Amino acid sequence: HGFRDYRVGTRKDIETGKEELLTLPKSNVMYFELNDNAWCCIRPSGTEPKLKMYFGVTGNSQVDAETKAKALEEAFVTLF
Repeated sequence: HGFRDYRVGTRKDIETGKEELLTLPKSNVMYFELNDNAWCCIRPSGTEPKLKMYFGVTGNSQVDAETKAKALEEAFVTLF
């Protein structure tokens, strides 16, 4: 589990607190490493006053991945 702040240029391991430098260019992006190889990325729109969110999951099958994606989408809707 980790949190990458591309504007600052660091990745922080949530469990250990260890920080490391990222090698990619600095950008206004936050990337969250979630359980079960899932992830979420948040960045501002370049043309509109809103945030854009992207997420991904890994499943054992197409149905499993779709189920996990739907659950993660519902969690984000509830959170935001």
